[in-house]
Amino acid sequence: MMSNETELMGIDALVAAFQDVGVKQYGYEYVTAEFSVFKDFKVQWSRSLRVIRFKVSDYLEDAPYAVFESLAQTLFARIQGKEEVPYKRAMREWVLSPKFSESKRFRYINRSSTITGSTRGYERDLKDSIDRLAEMGLIDRDSGIAVSWSLDGDSPRAASCSVLFKLIVVSRQLDDLNIPDFVVDYAVYSQYLRIVKGAEVFGFTTEVCTRDEEKRFEKYYEAERLLDKMSLYL
Repeated sequence: MMSNETELMGIDALVAAFQDVGVKQYGYEYVTAEFSVFKDFKVQWSRSLRVIRFKVSDYLEDAPYAVFESLAQTLFARIQGKEEVPYKRAMREWVLSPKFSESKRFRYINRSSTITGSTRGYERDLKDSIDRLAEMGLIDRDSGIAVSWSLDGDSPRAASCSVLFKLIVVSRQLDDLNIPDFVVDYAVYSQYLRIVKGAEVFGFTTEVCTRDEEKRFEKYYEAERLLDKMSLYL
């Protein structure tokens, strides 16, 4: 990496990093990279012979050269068939930082047609679940993780989450005062664990096991049974 490249940001850094890695390290003749608008954080590519083109999520549009160099090294290695190539420190630290999630979360929510962006539903406020879980000592109230309702009433998922945007999304099917509080609390807690554990293994694997921690929830079995009766899962 040239000293002046460390000063590059955004599109200039993206293009320089992918060309440096693709041409110099992997022998491609022509490498292009551009930002693209995706709802989720992802990268797409197409290639033919020694030509390869990348579309990189615009959530990285303000990242420095070192982040793109790390991303490019992992992607080119995986394209070559090397599966176990984790992201390097620069990439992991950038996308897992509080600054990243706080600055990009609103954009992510706006790109979704089902996330309300609010803790307040028709009958419940998810802040109450956060308060109860914090009082139980199960979550860190200052973790920077946000919670929102989903408008999607057809999905069998009781809740989902985004590790990078540190966002828990709860199905509107749980926005019902006839459902016990502990069921909603458990749904939030399970996704909190997946964000925390997911951040620990990000770039290494997508497999996250939280079952042992979930069982710390006092009414774990009752909550699971009620979700099952509702044909919902986590």
